[in-house]
Amino acid sequence: MTIIPSKTFIFCYDPYFSPKQMSAEFKEAIHGKKYLQPENVMMANDLAVIHRIISKARLKVFACIKEKKPANVHQLAHLLHRDYTNVWRDCQVLANCGIIELKEKGNETQPILLYEQIVLDFPSRERNLPGSGVIERVQA
Repeated sequence: MTIIPSKTFIFCYDPYFSPKQMSAEFKEAIHGKKYLQPENVMMANDLAVIHRIISKARLKVFACIKEKKPANVHQLAHLLHRDYTNVWRDCQVLANCGIIELKEKGNETQPILLYEQIVLDFPSRERNLPGSGVIERVQA
């Protein structure tokens, strides 16, 4: 298990972030001009996408893992009073985002947090002005 040093996973909403911009940033990174997005940051230009990924149910999964440290996904489902299949699916989404790790222990799978908190980051009003280059973090 590797805990990411920042201990915060950030969903960053930027209405101007586009696949074209992402491709340009990737090309700059290849040529050593820019770093790729850190592992603990996920960019999206649509709030609905962020909501689908980090739904209220998945936030409850995250909080329960943090508070109760369940030994396996079955115990997590029991603690949440939810069906195992739905909790398993939520854990897989969180694992695919890199927020948790699903560690195999024999016949069981233990959900382990890789971050201590999840933050939604919205651009400042100035950043919404094209070409301003201003980045200001507002934590919700």
